[in-house]
Amino acid sequence: MTDLASVSEPSPPDGRPHRPSISVIVPALNEQDTVQKAVEWTLSVLAKITDDYEVIIVDDGSTDTTSRIADALAARSAHVRVIHNRRPSGYGGALDSGFTAARKELIGLITADCEFHPTDLPRFVEAIQDADLVTSVVPNRPLPFYRKVLSWGWRTCVHVLLGERPIIEGTFMIRDQLFRSLDIESRSGMYVMEMLIKARRSGGRMKVIAIDVHPRPDMSKSKVANLRTTATVFREILALKRRLASFEPIAGRSSKSS
Repeated sequence: MTDLASVSEPSPPDGRPHRPSISVIVPALNEQDTVQKAVEWTLSVLAKITDDYEVIIVDDGSTDTTSRIADALAARSAHVRVIHNRRPSGYGGALDSGFTAARKELIGLITADCEFHPTDLPRFVEAIQDADLVTSVVPNRPLPFYRKVLSWGWRTCVHVLLGERPIIEGTFMIRDQLFRSLDIESRSGMYVMEMLIKARRSGGRMKVIAIDVHPRPDMSKSKVANLRTTATVFREILALKRRLASFEPIAGRSSKSS
């Protein structure tokens, strides 16, 4: 297996800085009001920082016009691809559909509601030059009191039950080579946490940057955090704890089999 720490970006023959190819995943569930803006904005940013890029829209069982908007965007641009899930697969399921389909060196994430702006993508690309995975923090994030309580409870449960909690408050970017090595099983909101923990245990180089957040006006529409999901999230953390107990990085598996 290739040592992740030894991976370096190749230099073009003409000596110009390497411009890595980039896939950006845009998961969308009933986001007809914002998905077009998110995708077109992402395309305009990517065109300035790389010559080889794609935006993958994951229509996760939407019942509004998100699907038609996504297909229209793909018809207009060869850089856009669409994955249609017949039924909602959950946040992790939507991410896995997109990340698994990605074809470029780097894989990033932009939310279809424009909560995180594509203008941060160049900063992720710069940070990942000497890393394998870049996550983000959101200083002074505006949250209703109940969301702050839920967030504190989630962080505490993850740290107590899993023994570690990698930092992630916003979006992220990962090298495709690292992603393919992790065998992520979660299809819930724990998908990203499983990715981060397995990446760190596999020796991935991780960095954190600070970004801004632009929350949707009505935060009650959030599909990730609300009171109804609390018990489900707790069960998902316990399920991840069981999976991590048997996780062995590919390097470790290879040494045992030799």
